[in-house]
Amino acid sequence: MARTLTSFALDESTPAGSAFTERQAEFEKWTRDDIGRELAALRSALRTGRYPAGRPYRHVNGFTKVVAAEYPGGSRLTLHYWPQAAGAEDDVSRPHDHRFPFSSHLLGGTQFFEELVETDTAADELWHRYVYRPYLRGRVASVAGRGAVGLSRVKTVGRSPLAGTYNTDSVTVHRAVTGRQSACATLVLRGPRERRMSTVYYSPSESPPRGGLQFGRWLPAPVVLEQVEHAIRMVAGT
Repeated sequence: MARTLTSFALDESTPAGSAFTERQAEFEKWTRDDIGRELAALRSALRTGRYPAGRPYRHVNGFTKVVAAEYPGGSRLTLHYWPQAAGAEDDVSRPHDHRFPFSSHLLGGTQFFEELVETDTAADELWHRYVYRPYLRGRVASVAGRGAVGLSRVKTVGRSPLAGTYNTDSVTVHRAVTGRQSACATLVLRGPRERRMSTVYYSPSESPPRGGLQFGRWLPAPVVLEQVEHAIRMVAGT
């Protein structure tokens, strides 16, 4: 029997967080067939020129973000896709936390996470801390500096394609290390927002965000469709 996340309908007595916990538990059980079915539905929508929830865009962290579905209570299913860049170094995201908890299936490619904590120890690497407040489904964000802080790595989480999920809460600071020798794709179930802002850390060698705003970039529909089709092939093993 096909698994689905839409069966966890909310009524007025169901807290949003409780509904997400149920959806998350079901999402973690998804098989190759379940994931392939969801991506095929997304492909069908894109072929008709319909976006299930907002227009896909290139995130400032370098991946394409495609919302595949939205659920009552604020949960959302998204496909993240990093194009191949043969010869490029691994893509290492800036350390950051989130406004929501999430679970993620690695569909193909290589990726792992490093989890970190803030410290006031002089020996730890120093980072500049910025508070982000996203708008327009995350494509635009206002940014404000909040001083400098040390970060210390406390955990490395390895991943293998279609072999369980990576789960995190809204307050854990982490960074994704994504290989670029081949394309990489993840399917992410995020929970309802627990706060309005998130934190991103910049290395002192980086220029600060300019103008207090960051923008994602719209992508042409054929490019998005090609990336979704590639993710389907990853899941199918073809």
